[in-house]
Amino acid sequence: MSSPHQQPGRRRGMRILIGAAAVLLVLAAALAIYLRPYPAGTKAEQAMAPSEEITVVMEDGVLRFETTAEPAANFIFYPGGLVQPESYAVLARSLAEKGVNTYIVAMPLNLAVLDRDGAKRALPLLNAHGINIIGGHSIGGTMAAEYAKNSTIDVQGIVFLASYPNSDLGGLNIPVLSIYGSQDGVLDLERYTNSKSYMPDSFEEHVIEGGNHAQFGDYGLQKKDKGATISDDEQIQETVGTIVDWIAALHESGT
Repeated sequence: MSSPHQQPGRRRGMRILIGAAAVLLVLAAALAIYLRPYPAGTKAEQAMAPSEEITVVMEDGVLRFETTAEPAANFIFYPGGLVQPESYAVLARSLAEKGVNTYIVAMPLNLAVLDRDGAKRALPLLNAHGINIIGGHSIGGTMAAEYAKNSTIDVQGIVFLASYPNSDLGGLNIPVLSIYGSQDGVLDLERYTNSKSYMPDSFEEHVIEGGNHAQFGDYGLQKKDKGATISDDEQIQETVGTIVDWIAALHESGT
């Protein structure tokens, strides 16, 4: 039986525990809000529908867009931070329609920094035909390049969309393509410019006039981004055309 002297101490202990639990709940709610992903838009949802020409399957945490014809390339794609993989369905489907099978790797909490090696899940799914490339959007591109640099994966090119490497890629001796929009308000242009010293001699850059950061996907407005002066369809078409032409040049060069 507790003494009268012990009861106030127990009450204080309970108040401390309840207060600590309340603080943890508030922190958990704040974290959930902060990590809330950008939802995929209507166009992305429509692009998820399979057809006779394009297969769309989610398998082993990889969203696959594959042509039923023989592909020219397989593209392992890392999403941008807090962007759901489905948000890139329009881009991926458009690439698949041009012969570039695209494999979007789903990330824990939609953050590629939590699974740099996510490409491993896509490797067994790649078509035996065509060259293999890797890349991604924003921080996804950065993490994809880090994986390519620190693994034995055999890729013939890297594609950055509004992204850049954070370490030297010269040792890979493979072509690199960088695409970003002139209206991008999210991409750190100073760091991007400095990162060019990490690029190999085969580095190519393409700036989409009027394009912004978010229109590489379909997930709405993004904080700090600028308004695009071209439509999302135009930005996707130019992006796809640039990538497809770049891949064609790789084939011609024997890469």
